[in-house]
Amino acid sequence: MITPVTLMLKKESNQLETIIAERTKVTATIIDKVRRSQDINTIFKVTTQEMRQALQSDRVIIYQFNSDWSGQVVAESVASGWISLLIESDKNEIVGGGHLKGDRCLLRNWSYGEQGDITKVDTFLQETQGGKYTNRQQFTAVDDIYTQGFSDCYIESLEKYQAKAYLIVPIFQHEILWGLFATYQNNGVRVWNQLEIDLTIQVANHLAVAVQQAEYVNRLQQKTINLEKTLKELQQTQQQLIQQEKLAALGQLIAGIAHEINTPLGAIQASASNNTKASLAAIADFPELSQYLTEEETEVFSHLIEQTVTSKMLFSSKEKRSLKRQITKQLKEYNIDNPRQVADILIYLGVYENIDDYFCLLQHSQVNFILDVAYNLTSLVINNRTILTSVEKASKVVFALKNYARFDQSDTKQLVSITDGIETILQIYHNQLKQNIEVIRNYQNNSLIWCYPDELIQVWTNLIHNSIQAMKQGGTLTITTKKESNGIQITIMDSGCGIPTNIRERIFEPFFTTKPTGEGSGLGLHICQKIIDKHQGNIAVESEPGTTIFSIWLPFGNQQ
Repeated sequence: MITPVTLMLKKESNQLETIIAERTKVTATIIDKVRRSQDINTIFKVTTQEMRQALQSDRVIIYQFNSDWSGQVVAESVASGWISLLIESDKNEIVGGGHLKGDRCLLRNWSYGEQGDITKVDTFLQETQGGKYTNRQQFTAVDDIYTQGFSDCYIESLEKYQAKAYLIVPIFQHEILWGLFATYQNNGVRVWNQLEIDLTIQVANHLAVAVQQAEYVNRLQQKTINLEKTLKELQQTQQQLIQQEKLAALGQLIAGIAHEINTPLGAIQASASNNTKASLAAIADFPELSQYLTEEETEVFSHLIEQTVTSKMLFSSKEKRSLKRQITKQLKEYNIDNPRQVADILIYLGVYENIDDYFCLLQHSQVNFILDVAYNLTSLVINNRTILTSVEKASKVVFALKNYARFDQSDTKQLVSITDGIETILQIYHNQLKQNIEVIRNYQNNSLIWCYPDELIQVWTNLIHNSIQAMKQGGTLTITTKKESNGIQITIMDSGCGIPTNIRERIFEPFFTTKPTGEGSGLGLHICQKIIDKHQGNIAVESEPGTTIFSIWLPFGNQQ
């Protein structure tokens, strides 16, 4: 026999099941929308709007702490008839002057800085440094603010929110209290049930993950912007340097210099673009990844990523093929699907030892998805290494050009290293030297000498350039420095065609040249001799087919 009490209990049970189903649907909707976006404003807007509608409350806010424990409301969804706590971002005017005629979702204008748009600074949480939430209290549910024995100061703070009841859940980032997720009832008291509390906690946890990932995307985008800015600056520097008088005198060398700079710039540009794509893909997949992995599998995945970050082993194509066969064989023994494809990914990730440590992931039903996330994360590391290497290479070229193009009008001696000037020119001519010329550096002494470094740069430029032209079919360039007779002896030897005996005595004469028209003025070696004479040194040449040696001696000198 069905009694009235039984009917009432059944009705209440059905109502409870309906509420649970609706709340589950709302939770799934919020999480799905948040997961699909990396824009922090969209995340805030969706979360506050959906939660206010789900809980049928008057106001939902997201409150963020500053470094000094002050803070502000960064997002708000408020029902009609209540005062907004934010400045309307699109009009930059205070909405709090009157009651809203319709529901609104408002976001903080971030351009105003940490406290630029707070209508009234909230000192309560600043004075308590986050209060009880700092100690990991999961939530606070207050049914009636006037029955809790709150201080007058705190009541005044709550009345600013027009709140009669509230539910607050903390938001943590890496064990640090980031902010608060709060729901307010303004039209009267409200008893918060466990379903509402659980829903708010669950959404706050997903909000914390989404905010963390969105902030990471913002940082990556800012780094990309900075890299693009650096790229433009390097390109501008390249154009400016090309216009310098000394570079113009080098003629065809300009194309080689441009190539030396454009190559790393292209690598930076490509890596920055790849980083953006890989980061967005990885971040978008993070929430879904956490649903697939157990706590133990998550630890294994973290270890896998740590392994890829620290791995720096480089293999030749032959070594990779051998390694792939070895890993594929091991994967087959454990019945891993697509073992060759998985082996390729593991090698890319830098995982080629102790593979059995990761079998719980490789045998996972979502192994392809898991490896995709790991692949994207590893791509970030690899692209960053490429960027750093390319920046270093471009910096060396720019530094060499800067040293070469610099002109000291003071005409005073400086205490410098001879080899530094030589290395500057070798860097400038790197594109031509790397083709088929081996450079041997035999720096036996790197003592400092008093000299005019800008003028000596011209000496090394002419002698090294002449050697390159003499070795059109390739050869060896050997540069030696050593201490000799209270000075430094520098020899520049090439394995080129040599200087014919009948013109050897004339090579230092002004305007004498054997080069085709347009390739030389005939002043290069004459200028070199004058510069060496100015330094009270000497220059000599020995040559025969297959060997030419220019010998320069420079005294240590003094500042005068």
